[in-house]
Amino acid sequence: MRDNLQGKLVRLRPVREDDYEYFAGLKNNLLTQAWNQRLPLNFTAEKMKKRFQEANDKPHSAILAIETLDGTLVGNINYHEELPRFSASFGIAMGREHWGKGMGEEAQELIIEFLFIQRGVQVVRLWTQGGFPWAVKAAQKLGFKPMIRFRDNTIIDGRIVDTIYMDMLREEYFESRKLEDNVKGP
Repeated sequence: MRDNLQGKLVRLRPVREDDYEYFAGLKNNLLTQAWNQRLPLNFTAEKMKKRFQEANDKPHSAILAIETLDGTLVGNINYHEELPRFSASFGIAMGREHWGKGMGEEAQELIIEFLFIQRGVQVVRLWTQGGFPWAVKAAQKLGFKPMIRFRDNTIIDGRIVDTIYMDMLREEYFESRKLEDNVKGP
């Protein structure tokens, strides 16, 4: 996916050269990157650029910038198809100052729609943290259901919390959005 996906609040677009410094800040932030709290915080713009380019070079995957419609960079979202056109997972990282404004939910809805409708996948998955109960609720609001819970797996703000793996099946996506699925399964 290399084209922009746009909603009412945000657009997903290819990453630009001037985005990497912001992404390094997100990656070095213990609150936005809870699963990295056991690792040294040593991400630089150059390191992020290399990681993003390697990820974008893989087939059936992309890392995209999330920006407001006025061009303010607020985060990034990525996806990777584990089995092309069957299953995919995605992740999102946003600056704390942008949480709770609907932008993350819209960015996730855009990537979910892209994966189910344009890519035709059967199941979409995501990880979230039990230390972020609002993130679990937001994923459930989008239609995701808890699949696996890794107990005491992550440190957030000095607390050990669970990591939760959630998924949504294709038929759940179309039913919850009252859309007709034009792709017939096996």
